[in-house]
Amino acid sequence: MQLAISTWTHHLNQLVYSYFYFCEKEKLKTNIVYDKDIVHNGAVLYIEGKDVFFDFSDDSKFLDDPKKFSYYFKRSLRLEDKQGNVYPLNFNVPMAYKCHSLLLNLKRDLLFDKWSRVEVIKAIDKFALFTKSSHGVLDIRRYPKEVVDYGGNVIFHTRLWNPDNHPDSDEKERRILQNEFRINACRIIKKNFSSSSVGLFSDDLSKKLAPDLLLDSKHSKKDSYLNMLNKHNIGIADDGLKDTPGWKIGEYLLFGKAVITTPLNISLDNFKEGVNYETLSTRSSYLEIPNKIESLLKNKKYLEVANANKEWSNHYIHPQNYIERIRSIII
Repeated sequence: MQLAISTWTHHLNQLVYSYFYFCEKEKLKTNIVYDKDIVHNGAVLYIEGKDVFFDFSDDSKFLDDPKKFSYYFKRSLRLEDKQGNVYPLNFNVPMAYKCHSLLLNLKRDLLFDKWSRVEVIKAIDKFALFTKSSHGVLDIRRYPKEVVDYGGNVIFHTRLWNPDNHPDSDEKERRILQNEFRINACRIIKKNFSSSSVGLFSDDLSKKLAPDLLLDSKHSKKDSYLNMLNKHNIGIADDGLKDTPGWKIGEYLLFGKAVITTPLNISLDNFKEGVNYETLSTRSSYLEIPNKIESLLKNKKYLEVANANKEWSNHYIHPQNYIERIRSIII
């Protein structure tokens, strides 16, 4: 079994470390190779005589032609595009596993590739001394093993995107709607739930539009955020750029949190409304959030949802089963 990539990017961490996890568990040789012909944020797994393409783009557009491969697994897969040999990758989550051990198993061409340098440095920086989101901080072994009741408190730490920084008119409008939702969601949660933790990462745009919601500097570090996330029960999520889910929702699931989200427009395996998440009617319906939170607080339903999400994430996105799921489809 061989994994081929052209550049080690943060989008690929979930696959790279899941592959390494699988090889270690099965006592197989870790064989990650450099292939310049593979598109950026894509990877090919050669297994059982088949070539399996992984498309980790956050865009619903395909990175490559599915007909070229035995199987094609895509993040941000639209429902109408799930057909033939195309399958969903569910949620993409930044994670790691024994990062220094992985580095010892990589060949020089990947370790010294200039385009892979950022992830290599993050893997070396095990204790987050130099980088905000080192791979050591993201090691899956630090994630909670079970759901703990913290009283149903709510968390929503997010950021704004400047519409003036993108030339496309549709993307400008998308960012305006996204920013409006995030600001108003934080304000309405903060007003109605005193034990909540909400706010915006501080930058020039957030200082201008919502100075009352700025998070302090420690929250810009992934380690601090994950420590806070661990002590909350309900996470709020919304679509990221290009109307597809970002990393936040996958982290909620791995940490065993109940989820309230704007509508999900992608194909997901057995991820069900009312069981795994509560959904708002539109991506602008922040006024619905308090009622959704109250419905999860009633009879502590958030614990039921949280346990369902812990089980779901262990099966579909945790490294312990990530490659196994792929094998179960192609074999």
